[in-house]
Amino acid sequence: MPNIVLDTKNVGEIVGEFYLPDYQRGYRWTEDEIRLLLDDIYESGGKPYCLQPIVVKKTESRFELIDGQQRLTTIYLIFKYMESQLGRLYAPGFSLSYETREESADFLKDLDMTKRESNIDFHFIANAYEYIERYFENRSAGNPRQLAALLTTLNQYFMEKVSVIWYEVDSAEDGIKLFERLNIGKIPLTSSELVKALFLKESAKDQMSGRQEEVSLQWDMMEHELHDSSFWGFLSNLSGEQMSTRIDFVLDLMSGKNHNAKDKREKYSTFFYFDSEIKRLLSEDEENPLLKIWARVYHLFLTLREWYEEHDFYHKIGYLISVGTSIDKIYNAWKNGENKIPLAKDKFMDKLDEMISESIDMSSKDELLALGYDSNREKLHRVLTLFNVETERLMDEGKRCFPFDKHKDANWSLEHVHAQNAENLTKNKDILAWLESHFTILNSDTNDIYEADEPLLEKMKVLINELRSGRDPGNVRDRFRDIQEATITLFSPRETMDRDNPYLHGLANMALLDSAQNAALSNSVFDVKRQRIIEYDKKGKYIPICTKNLFFKYYSKGNPSLSFWGELDRRNYVEAIDERVSPYYTKKKDDSLNA
Repeated sequence: MPNIVLDTKNVGEIVGEFYLPDYQRGYRWTEDEIRLLLDDIYESGGKPYCLQPIVVKKTESRFELIDGQQRLTTIYLIFKYMESQLGRLYAPGFSLSYETREESADFLKDLDMTKRESNIDFHFIANAYEYIERYFENRSAGNPRQLAALLTTLNQYFMEKVSVIWYEVDSAEDGIKLFERLNIGKIPLTSSELVKALFLKESAKDQMSGRQEEVSLQWDMMEHELHDSSFWGFLSNLSGEQMSTRIDFVLDLMSGKNHNAKDKREKYSTFFYFDSEIKRLLSEDEENPLLKIWARVYHLFLTLREWYEEHDFYHKIGYLISVGTSIDKIYNAWKNGENKIPLAKDKFMDKLDEMISESIDMSSKDELLALGYDSNREKLHRVLTLFNVETERLMDEGKRCFPFDKHKDANWSLEHVHAQNAENLTKNKDILAWLESHFTILNSDTNDIYEADEPLLEKMKVLINELRSGRDPGNVRDRFRDIQEATITLFSPRETMDRDNPYLHGLANMALLDSAQNAALSNSVFDVKRQRIIEYDKKGKYIPICTKNLFFKYYSKGNPSLSFWGELDRRNYVEAIDERVSPYYTKKKDDSLNA
């Protein structure tokens, strides 16, 4: 890696002359960015707070500012405001100049508002400074003592707590190409790039005991393995596009960064963690501190890979992650909390089982039957996911694996196995698709099950032709409602028409189907859905194993009809679900006392 200087530097310690080359546009921050910066600093409450990188290149006696112009200019303006209120001791310790816009440097220094409309740069700088004035006036409610206290506190934060990531590249670096990569190409420095630089920079050789090349190879190997779709699908619910460098996943986990956090203020918290750890070990005179920290990173990766390769860990951890349990929670459970001594395999397995039990939060089959589409949709989804995962885990003596990567590529939503109505269909294209799929079966030469009368078939045919024509068919919904009620009656076994049947509206009539984008399929009867599942299966498309088993009637005992989803089918289906999920029922307190 080229010789670089990478460190965290307190804002109050930034000194020197920074010049902006002509390939950069001018200052453009607005009120929103400035308010967010100031609010974040005050809300940190004096805790260490790290701003995004300032990327520079040392040229003779000054720095070429490659990235960070907007932040550094804003910090400069804040210092200028502090100077105007508290005196020159609070003046900025650095200056900004421009390769081709010398007048902008003069305006920054003097802030002569009479010139604000002379050019676009002056306009944005003046607006920013005036907003900074308003921000502190509002925050202090116009009280001079309160204002002085606010600014004094801010200055203390700048000197002791608020830092920037200082990224100083080698003097031979092509500033234009680096600028284009960071800005025009929209590829910012990630925490992983910065952490990698901590380990592989020239000045870290001694602390790495000559093993930088080995670490570089291990780094690349980890990144490569994390791009394996099966491994990544097991570990994360994020798509590859949501994490440009996947080793960030491992580094974030080690640093304790919440993988579900969306707080932009925490963007570089992982780098800040590693930087702090290295400095802590150096202060304790630890030998080869970087190598020791790297050993922890590599051991964590090997642990994740071990979980992936061990059959039961793979399924139990994979299930938990897929239903939203954070990897941090699982990792901390393995570490045994603050003890940081990993649990034995059997103890960790027990802990995973506890977490799975918590995820479904049920103690009996009665509670399973009580799950309803409207009242417990999220829990219902978790139960069916667990049913599928456990089915794969226990099949073929552990030789089958649930494909988490394929499962996460689709949107598996809760759908009725046999829909009782099509009330959700409001678009003509969905109504047409529904009519076509049901008409195809009723009008088939091989249909000897459904006794559709000619008038019904004729009504369906007429409406289909009108909808296909592109002409206005008039009031479609009323005509369709009559047709669909008569059609659903034909496709439904008699006991299914009992709308108070508990096996009809709950888990017994639910499956995971990738039909979120197809309203007509969602509202179709069992036989239409079954035909679609068969088509998908012939094409080799992934279908959750239990969904496929259901539509192929593998759970149904006796001599079931392949065309209907009847009462006995639903009862057998619930029995199969209960068999797989019952090991995770939680024991009630009374039961545990009597055991």
